[in-house]
Amino acid sequence: MKTPSKVRQEGGAAAVEFAIIAPLLFMLIFGMLQYGLAFFQVQNLRAAVREGARVAAVRGTPADVKAAIAAASAGSLSATASDWAYSPVTCTDATSGSPVTVTLTSLPPAVQASFNINVPFLPPIKLTPTISGSFRCE
Repeated sequence: MKTPSKVRQEGGAAAVEFAIIAPLLFMLIFGMLQYGLAFFQVQNLRAAVREGARVAAVRGTPADVKAAIAAASAGSLSATASDWAYSPVTCTDATSGSPVTVTLTSLPPAVQASFNINVPFLPPIKLTPTISGSFRCE
């Protein structure tokens, strides 16, 4: 009578394979999350600055432009805070029809920190986007 052959045990193979793949998987997942949050913040601020440019294009005062940017920033910027700045713009009869561009020149530290992407096992990545909006003077 033949003796049964030994059955090969593979009980821990899945755990070992997961341990090998897990760091790469976590890098990808956390990297996508961090980049997605930074991209959302950039798009949010670009929309806010574009709203400020729209107010400037219809001859709003600098205070109106700052208030419009702050209102459209979804809480990222405060209208009364002095820790952020934009390029001053004005439209006059002489500039009617020419483009007016509003650019954020400085941001609060908390907003700047959202542009730092920290992915596990990789060096930090710092994004430096240009945040500006443009409209034609009316």
